[in-house]
Amino acid sequence: MLNKEELLEKIREVNSQLDEIQRQIDGLTNEINNKRALLDEIRKQIAEVRSLIEGKRNQLQKTRELIGSLVERKSQIINQIRTLRNELLQINITLQKYREKMTIYRNLLSTINEYVGRKPLEKEKLKRIIEQLEYFFETSPTNPEWERQFIKYISQIEKELNLADSMEKVKAHIAELKAQIDDFKNKRESIRNEIARLVQDLTTVKQELSQLKASRQEIYKELTKLKEKREELKKRREELKAEILQLALKRKELREKRRAVQEELEKYNVLLKALELAEKNKARVAARELRAASLKERAEALYNKLLNGERLTHEEIKILIEAGYLPEE
Repeated sequence: MLNKEELLEKIREVNSQLDEIQRQIDGLTNEINNKRALLDEIRKQIAEVRSLIEGKRNQLQKTRELIGSLVERKSQIINQIRTLRNELLQINITLQKYREKMTIYRNLLSTINEYVGRKPLEKEKLKRIIEQLEYFFETSPTNPEWERQFIKYISQIEKELNLADSMEKVKAHIAELKAQIDDFKNKRESIRNEIARLVQDLTTVKQELSQLKASRQEIYKELTKLKEKREELKKRREELKAEILQLALKRKELREKRRAVQEELEKYNVLLKALELAEKNKARVAARELRAASLKERAEALYNKLLNGERLTHEEIKILIEAGYLPEE
């Protein structure tokens, strides 16, 4: 059984222990609050990074759509160039055929010119000559030998007339071929210009595609970095949550310990109060016994005084009554 001093010492020790536990609890609470504030900041950063990732994904989608549009445009231009080059090839084949025809007609014209001695053949003049000779033949006297020569001469002129007619037709063909060749040359030049323009457009499209693909690659890199940062933040978030949980468990253990120590303190306080109450009761009993002994001693003296016939005061009579020497009135 502990005495009062020992109980007081125990109470002081337990109070000191409670103060230490409370200090540890307060420290853990501060640490938990700091980590929760950091956790809130991490969550805010994660939200910001997610927003940036979403923005980059939208940017990437738009870039992909632009690339797709340019790829389609590039394909269209290539098909147009291929079609125009095929047209150009057909025009060149046609021009070659026309040039070959032109060469044939020019050679024919040259042959006719050589045949007639390169002299000019005037078609209308030859017609007039033939008409005059036929009229002269019909109106002239008959002479067999002269007729034979005359007919031979007319035949020669008619031959020249046919050659002149042939030359006229050949020249007309040559002129028509030249006009067609010029027309195809103009078409060919127009197609070449269109091809040159399309090639320039194709170069521009390729440059834009190259820039967009480089931009897309840069967006991929930025997305990768943002995702890595997001994962790092999420990892840090989970670490903080685990740390907070561990600290909360420690704080819970300390609170349970504090409760047990408080119960111990209450036990010592109860024991102290019981001891103090016992001491008070003991003191009261001792005082009462002392008072009773004093009262008895005084009452005996007063009773002897009464027996001797001495007169007692009212207070002295009350003492005798209280001590049981006289009956109560």
